[in-house]
Amino acid sequence: MCAPDARAAQQVSYPQLLEQVRSGPLIRAVINRRGHDVEIKFRDSTEWRAFYPPGAQPELQRLLHERHIRVIFAAPPRTHRGTRAAVHHHLRYIAAAALAALVLAATGWWMLRRRSRAPGTRAPDQPPAG
Repeated sequence: MCAPDARAAQQVSYPQLLEQVRSGPLIRAVINRRGHDVEIKFRDSTEWRAFYPPGAQPELQRLLHERHIRVIFAAPPRTHRGTRAAVHHHLRYIAAAALAALVLAATGWWMLRRRSRAPGTRAPDQPPAG
C-alpha cells in the first residue's frame, strides 16, 4: 500500500530537470539506464522525472557528483522468461545409487537362493516328489 500523501513524479522536460540539478534543493537522483530517464527528489519530497537524450548520462552524473547528490541506479527488472530452475543433480545421483543398490541386493539374493539348491535336491519348502 502507498502512503496517502504519496504522489507520482511530475513529468518535466530534460532542460528543466537539468536546471534543477545545477542549482535546485535536491536530495537524490535515480538514473534508469535502460529507460533513459532520470528522477530527482527535492527536499520537500516532490519528484520530477524526465527522459534524457542519448549520450547525456555522463554529464548528468558529473553534475550530480559535483553537487554531492546521492545517485541511485535503477536495476533492470528481472525477467523469468528463458531462465530455468536449477537442477539438483546430486539428488538424482543419490536416487540412482539407491536404485542400483536395490537391484544389486535383489540379484545377490536371487543368486544365493539359486546356488543353495543343488541339482536333483528339493528345496525345503517343496513337497517330496512322488
